[in-house]
Amino acid sequence: MNYNTILKKIIIAQKLKHFECKDIFELGGLKLSSSQIKAFMAGSQNKNYVKISDEQLEAFLNGLIIFSRGESESPDMIPRAIENYIMGLMQSGQSETLDELSSLIEDAKDGIVSGCDEGNSNNF
Repeated sequence: MNYNTILKKIIIAQKLKHFECKDIFELGGLKLSSSQIKAFMAGSQNKNYVKISDEQLEAFLNGLIIFSRGESESPDMIPRAIENYIMGLMQSGQSETLDELSSLIEDAKDGIVSGCDEGNSNNF
């Protein structure tokens, strides 16, 4: 099965229209015309057939994730391992360690907020 067939099957299974496919490619970082997308969908015997590349399929799949669930800016939940560690500290009565952890979290929040205020959100 080639990438064009995979793309076709995904588009059919998701009941996507051509304009939605164009938006999905853009969300994945590629700006393609409707005719280019139709060329991916054409049969291999069609004169307009264009083979989709690895990068183009990857952009489509990444765009489909964003299209389906929306942008993911930050995790909504604490990772399970961290949650279990904190619960273990609470159950064992290690309040000093919990207080230190709490102050580290506050310092990190302050650093993120001050970095965003300065426009340098990549400096943390």
